[in-house]
Amino acid sequence: NYRGSAPFNLQIGFTKKLTHLPFRVGVIADNLQTWDIRYNDPNRVVETNLFGETEEQSGLSKGSDNFFRHFVFSGEFLLGKRGNLRLRMAYRHLRRQELAVEGFRSLAGFSGGFGIKVSKFRFDYGVGYHHLGGATNHITISTGLMEFTSKL
Repeated sequence: NYRGSAPFNLQIGFTKKLTHLPFRVGVIADNLQTWDIRYNDPNRVVETNLFGETEEQSGLSKGSDNFFRHFVFSGEFLLGKRGNLRLRMAYRHLRRQELAVEGFRSLAGFSGGFGIKVSKFRFDYGVGYHHLGGATNHITISTGLMEFTSKL
């Protein structure tokens, strides 16, 4: 009989619509319960200098890389009179660092999408690039229950 603890992930985030621009920015801080979330990849190619000595990342480089692995940065353009058309994009450094393939350009860590409101319904599409091998695609149809109540 094995009793383990439930997974725990402390997150905090915010979004802010800019006052005079049709743009919303967002930041999510993830895995705040653990500082060092860098993955020790045993298959990583170790770089050597001219003298054959291995070159390690500096403490500042490791620290800043680890810091940004905790964040997801996003933006959303709100187009149209009431923002009925939305274009979205986001970047996650953790996914980029862990799933990008060295020597190949890819969109790992990036995601994007769009949404449009037609009548009482919102149709959204999003794509998230994880690896050279593929991406995830999402389609959503949503509405608010208050859309169907009569206005008094």
